[in-house]
Amino acid sequence: MSMGDLKKIVVIGGVAGGATAASKARRCCADAEIEIYDQDEFISYAGCGLPYFIGGHSPNWRRLLARMPDEFANRQNIRVFLRHRVNSIDAANKLVRVVDLEGVSEFSIEYDRLIIATGAVPLVPPLPGKELDGVFVLRSLKHALEMKSFIDLQAPHRVAIVGGGAIGMEMCEALRRLGMEVHLVELADHVLPPMDADLALRLGEHLEKRGVVLHLGEKVEGMEGKRDGRVARLITSRGSLEADMVLLSIGIRPASELARQAGIALGARDAIRVDESMRTSAPDVLACGDCATTFHMVAGSESWVPMGSTARKQGRVAGETASGNQASFPGVLGTFILKAFEMTAGKTGLGVSEAVEVGFPAESVTLEDSTFPAYYQAGPRMTARVTVEKGSGRILGAQVLGDFAAQVDKRLDILAACTAARLTASDLSSLDLAYAPPYSHPLDLPIVAGNLAEARVLGKECTCTVEGLED
Repeated sequence: MSMGDLKKIVVIGGVAGGATAASKARRCCADAEIEIYDQDEFISYAGCGLPYFIGGHSPNWRRLLARMPDEFANRQNIRVFLRHRVNSIDAANKLVRVVDLEGVSEFSIEYDRLIIATGAVPLVPPLPGKELDGVFVLRSLKHALEMKSFIDLQAPHRVAIVGGGAIGMEMCEALRRLGMEVHLVELADHVLPPMDADLALRLGEHLEKRGVVLHLGEKVEGMEGKRDGRVARLITSRGSLEADMVLLSIGIRPASELARQAGIALGARDAIRVDESMRTSAPDVLACGDCATTFHMVAGSESWVPMGSTARKQGRVAGETASGNQASFPGVLGTFILKAFEMTAGKTGLGVSEAVEVGFPAESVTLEDSTFPAYYQAGPRMTARVTVEKGSGRILGAQVLGDFAAQVDKRLDILAACTAARLTASDLSSLDLAYAPPYSHPLDLPIVAGNLAEARVLGKECTCTVEGLED
C-alpha cells in the first residue's frame, strides 16, 4: 500500500508508545485519518513520574500530562477516544471492535494500518485479600490518583511494599518522605534483583539507614482486613506484618491478550512479536511499547524489556512504518537507573552470570572512586563493575552504584554507549572524555575501568591505579 492509498491509521493505546506512534505517523503522513482508542481516562502522561507525584515532588498531577485529547485534535488532527476499549481485532478484514465504556455501545471501525500499543499490566497473583481497601498497584495515573486520595483521607501510618524492584525502591523514598513507616518485602535475598547481590546489599543497607525495614527472602501469602473492609496486615511465609496500606509492586506482564486472540504471534514473555520495523505477524498490524518484544543487542536474542524510553523509540518507528516509510529499531541493552534516597543505582547490558548464561566467556572488574580529585573537594563516591568478554575484551555491560551527587548517570551512559558500540576494554581506556577538576579525575572512572580490564582480563600491564594516577 502506497502512502497515497493510506486513508486510516488506528492506534490502540495512548500512553508512551501509542501517543508517540500517532504523532510520528502524522508528521510522516499529513492526509491520513489517525485515531487513538484507549480504555483509560488519561493518555500521554509521564508514567515514570508517578512515584514523584505521590511523594510530593510534583503535587499537581496535571503536570504529568504531556498532551490533552483536544491538543491532539487541534495541533495534529488526531482524534482521541478515551474510555473506549478495543475488544477484538479482525486482521483478515482490517476491522476492530470497539466498546464505548461510557455509553455502553459497541461498534466496528475499519483501518488501513493498525498499531497496538496496549502496554503492560501489573502482576497480581490470586492472593487472599487483594480486593481489600488500601491494597494498591501502581501502573497508571488512575492508580496513582486512587493511592494519593487514600493517603490524604486515611493518613496510613504503616505501609508494606511488596517487591524490591525499581518502583518498589522509588516508592520507599516517596512514602518515607510522607512520614510513613515503610516495610519492604522481597522474595529474593536482596533488593533490586537485576543487580549483583553485593552491590544490591549496599543499596539495601542505605534503605535501612533511611528507615525502611527490609523483609528479604519472604514470600507474600495474602492480606487480612478489618471488619470495615480495610487492609490490616500482610501475611508472609515468616508471619504477619501490620499494615494500613499495601502496595503490590511484584512486576508487570505485557497486555498482549487482544493480539493473541486475533491470532497474532507472541514472543518472549508472551509479548507481541515484532521485527525491527515493529511489524507483527499480521499484515498491516504493528506493535510497540511495553506490549511488544525487542532485541537485546548483547545477548543477541529476542527479549521483553519494558521501559518508557524504549516505548517512545519503538513508537516513532511504528508510526513511520505505518506511514509507509522505512524505519527500524536496533534493540536495547536493558539500561536502567534509579534514585533511592541519596543513592543512585543503574545497569546496562549483562552481568557476568548473565553473560556466561548466554554463552560469553566473561569476567568483571570492579573499582570504586570519588567523583573528582580530593584537592578540589571531598567528592562523593561511586562504584562501577564492568563485564568484559575474555579474549576479545569486548564490553558486555556494567553496573554502577553511588551517591546521588556523584554523577553516576554520566558514567553509566558512557558505559552504555560503549556497550552498544561493541567497544573493547582497550577502546574504553583511550576514550577522550571531558576533564576538569570540578567534574572528574584526569582519568575518569570508565577509562580506569578499561585499564583494569586490560590488565586483569587481557593480561596487559596496568598503567594506572583505581585513583586514576600513574603507577
